[in-house]
Amino acid sequence: MKQKNIHNQHNAELSTDEIPPLVDISAETHRHVTIAPGTEEVYQGHPTTLLMPDGKTMFAVWCLNHGGFAGPMARSNDGGLNWIRLDDQLPVGFTQHKNCPSIYRMLNPDGKELLWVYSAQPQMPRILSRDSGETWQELEPLGFPCVMTFSSVARLKSKLHGRYIGLYHQRDGDSLQVMQTQTMDGGMTWSAPHIVADVEVNCLANYMCFA
Repeated sequence: MKQKNIHNQHNAELSTDEIPPLVDISAETHRHVTIAPGTEEVYQGHPTTLLMPDGKTMFAVWCLNHGGFAGPMARSNDGGLNWIRLDDQLPVGFTQHKNCPSIYRMLNPDGKELLWVYSAQPQMPRILSRDSGETWQELEPLGFPCVMTFSSVARLKSKLHGRYIGLYHQRDGDSLQVMQTQTMDGGMTWSAPHIVADVEVNCLANYMCFA
């Protein structure tokens, strides 16, 4: 059923105790690290990051210009202080993937690590690393029409490895529909997506799911 509106149960003004703390480091430039400076012509946009289990190794992927082509990737070995660009180590086809690439770490049913980068167009394309980001290969797209790729991938509560849900959104007229799909093999294959939210008057483009 399509919802016409979403009402916040906490419309009343929040008390001081209910307001989450805000940490603003925008003026603390000594704490900032620039991975890819923009120019007058190029906007480096929509980055997502992945912190590996060692607590030090990080990956970042992003696209060029607003919702533009993918291609850039960087790795840090020291928790984000220094970065190495990996663009020339990626599949050539990755530069034709478009809009907000997102990177995730999953385990397959045997408990082996898979690193995935999903993008939005065309039809949710993807690249995969089986060796902790040393090498990457392009696989066939998932075939899911979308505005943006997975905004969230969450592991399901299970004793078995490989089980995750993915959430992304697609457009249907004036609506942005949040879609859900499930993988049982660590991201290799995904179930037929179904709608979990469809709201005409609210933008459901940026949401997160935590497990």
